[in-house]
Amino acid sequence: MGTDAINPEVIKKRMWLDYQYACSNPANEALNSIHTLITDLADPDLDFHNFLQKAADMIHGQLSITEVTIGLKSLQDGLYRYEVMAGLSDESWEAHRKLVYKLEDFLSSETYKHKQISKYTRLFLAEDNPYGAGEDATYKRDLMMQMKRHSLEDTIEGDYLDILIMGKNDELLGWIEISGLENGKFPDVQTLKSVELLASIIGVALAHPHFRGT
Repeated sequence: MGTDAINPEVIKKRMWLDYQYACSNPANEALNSIHTLITDLADPDLDFHNFLQKAADMIHGQLSITEVTIGLKSLQDGLYRYEVMAGLSDESWEAHRKLVYKLEDFLSSETYKHKQISKYTRLFLAEDNPYGAGEDATYKRDLMMQMKRHSLEDTIEGDYLDILIMGKNDELLGWIEISGLENGKFPDVQTLKSVELLASIIGVALAHPHFRGT
């Protein structure tokens, strides 16, 4: 071995330092939180409602999403309802909790006009008025009419994205609904992929009989 050979201890230290830096990087905090949520699923006594609340809180806090709601399909009647939220006012959340959806509501684009961003993510813009009957109290229409976009990245009141929670054979099990970022911008691709990953984790968990029965 030549005198200029790389010391293996240096390689070990370099990789360790790189990993520590990555873990402390705010861009990776969401991945750390998602990892924690995954490990929570190993608990046989896990309260799934609390798990969903932690997921909503993570999206709100770690990803800086202003408003987050998560809805699920009921095993009892097959209808879809909001289950948990983070960042909403009491008035807005009360309005959300009263809403009930059928599968057809997610399949029709007449009322809920949207752009399909990926297999799992749909973008709804306020200009298309993507709201149905009984949803007026879920957003501030007066504010929506006053706000203007100054760039392609700007969000206004009434914009939202749905990230679908899919099960076996693409069964729609629920959805994660998010607004824009706290800085008034749309989420970037990395943020959307993080939410899509969370949606997939929830979908896998719901495939387990223990959680489907809660």
